[in-house]
Amino acid sequence: MTGPSYRERLREEILTLTEQILATEGLDAVQARRIAKEADCSVGTIYNIFGDIDGLIVAANGRTLAALGRSLSAALDKTTAMPVRDQLMQLAIAYMQFALENQLPWQAIFKYRWAPGSEIPASYLDEQARLLALIEGVIDRLIPQAEHRAKTARALFGAVHGIVALALDNRLGGRLRQEIEDQVRFIVDIVARGLTQTETAGA
Repeated sequence: MTGPSYRERLREEILTLTEQILATEGLDAVQARRIAKEADCSVGTIYNIFGDIDGLIVAANGRTLAALGRSLSAALDKTTAMPVRDQLMQLAIAYMQFALENQLPWQAIFKYRWAPGSEIPASYLDEQARLLALIEGVIDRLIPQAEHRAKTARALFGAVHGIVALALDNRLGGRLRQEIEDQVRFIVDIVARGLTQTETAGA
């Protein structure tokens, strides 16, 4: 059985270097010449493997999305016997926790701007869809209509993400972790109560 090819090993090395830079310095520090120097290859090689620097950033961000998905799935696995409110709360707190512990890579996902006309990789979209599917799975029995359920999941994600993003951008007055968590819990509690009441009213 043969091992990974030279190209595959180099791709992995370049991606690992990029992830390290994202984790310690952020998106703006990801530069093709620097990565080529540290990986002992040419800029052309990076472009040959990833298309361009944007392709490399997208690949690294995709890994962060996948790590986020694993973290949320692990948190949700612990709540299978819990009420919907507690499951949603667990997901939201896990999301906040991931963002706080991986601030720069997490920010890179949302800070990156797609070039006009560029095609978003299917794998990247799949990772995004998996995150929303976790929320949809929790509220499935409360909202049987697929379109309504999808909209609700996106809205709840947007609310939690907004609180965390504003706090980490220091636009909420430098909130402490507990204050961020209190705000996340507040919004999730309101949504959960509304969904539960709607189910009760429709029963």
